[in-house]
Amino acid sequence: MRLSTVLGNIDLLLYGQQKPITVANFVNYLNSGRYFKFDPAANQLASTFIHRSIPGFVIQGGGFLGTVDPAHPQNVIASPVTTFPPIQNEPGISNKRGTIAMAKLANNPNSATSQWFINLADNGHAIDPKTHVDNGLDVQNGGFTVFGRVAGSGMSVADGIAAIPRYNFGSPFDSIPLRGFDTSKPIRPPNLIAIPAISFISPLSYSAVSDNPGVVSVRISATGPKLLVAPGTLPGTAHITVSARDLDGASVSQFFTVNVTAAPGRMVQLSTRLQVGTASNALIGGLIMRGTSPKRLMIRAIGPSTNLAGALANPVLELYNSSNALVATNDNWGDAPNKQDMIDTGIPPISPNESAILTTLPSNPNNAAYTAIVKGFNNSSGLGLVEVYDLDSGPGSTLLNISTRGRVSADPNALIGGFFVRGTDSKNILVRAIGPSLSSNLANTLADPILELRNGNGALVDANNDWGINNAKSTQIQQSGLAPTNAKESAVLDTLPPGSYTAIVRGVNGAAGIGLVEVYQLP
Repeated sequence: MRLSTVLGNIDLLLYGQQKPITVANFVNYLNSGRYFKFDPAANQLASTFIHRSIPGFVIQGGGFLGTVDPAHPQNVIASPVTTFPPIQNEPGISNKRGTIAMAKLANNPNSATSQWFINLADNGHAIDPKTHVDNGLDVQNGGFTVFGRVAGSGMSVADGIAAIPRYNFGSPFDSIPLRGFDTSKPIRPPNLIAIPAISFISPLSYSAVSDNPGVVSVRISATGPKLLVAPGTLPGTAHITVSARDLDGASVSQFFTVNVTAAPGRMVQLSTRLQVGTASNALIGGLIMRGTSPKRLMIRAIGPSTNLAGALANPVLELYNSSNALVATNDNWGDAPNKQDMIDTGIPPISPNESAILTTLPSNPNNAAYTAIVKGFNNSSGLGLVEVYDLDSGPGSTLLNISTRGRVSADPNALIGGFFVRGTDSKNILVRAIGPSLSSNLANTLADPILELRNGNGALVDANNDWGINNAKSTQIQQSGLAPTNAKESAVLDTLPPGSYTAIVRGVNGAAGIGLVEVYQLP
């Protein structure tokens, strides 16, 4: 917990396990906003302040808010904090210097509400030399409940507050510290030792470093404590050091080694762009995984950030399994419960209106199929993009295929599929452009699709119109078991080195219709 005073921060470690009632009470005042109040006279938030300071003993706050006088806005009025019912006393921890405890009424051990104090000295015991009676705070009035302690350098701020001049305006302000106060004038907001913010902070801060960032880079998630490890561009060995430091400055470190081996070739990112319509003209992407291990995937529905004329303004994403059961859905990725995990991947959508699903999907040795559907919010239309990222570099399952269906028309509304081959090996990639053989219940299918395959530089790698005619790879395509079933459909089969590629599907002579582009990774 951090008390942000006008003189600096006082960090606290709360004893939630030892004093659960008292800590819960303190947190309840904070979470319910009782230590703060919107002051309409000042048109700003009023906060609690230190209203009692006794050097060598305590500083006390939590009882009043520094609002202003509506008739004289330059002057302060102390408004009492609205309190909850008193709580049960929980003594037992000594009121030593640097501890924080609950204030209460005299002769009533169970009367603590909102007020607290920080001990500036060891106040637990105070033996009267004449009566030999202990009037220390550990025994007085049933004992004052200590529920935390000041951490780090916070006591220098507390001591600084105690050094501020004090003034007597009668109880409960008979020892109020005020800065720059002119006794000829009323108290004004800058005079108060205000606490404009009280916030939760982590008791530990974390850091991580890699001695070989070219092999592995590391960082701590912004919401922590989560270590994010990302491969570099080189195989090899990296030594990782993770450190944690507490609020008192004590630290501990742990070391481990990461070995990165050269990965075999595989498809890691698949995307398709086209005009998104409604009903059967939605952007429909299918993917197939094969293997025994689940696979972590990020699926994105992109529109505004493409910066294309006529881009889909607000894409909505749905993910279904092979039984047509809804696995997940999203509209506006920032509303997802795992938003921070998406940010930690390094590839969250750019626009808040774009959608994403980050999930781990079961695979199957006999293929596991999923379908991603991109629609426009409220049946809007425009150019949209569906993307699938393989975030799992380990062995066990492979992303074998993506197929995307939608309405194909003349440029820029051609069906454009992109994919990446990563690793050290070239891979056999089969790309198909399908139209006539699509389901008979679809109207206006693309009668004669043509296909181009281009590399990351835009150079033509391969092209085809009618897969069985003038196609040097027609025999291999047939032997793959994935040959198109209609002679008018197109296909190319190429051994591709690592890099990015784009498959473009158009209709012959600019014809339009519903088409399908498919990318398969072959053995």
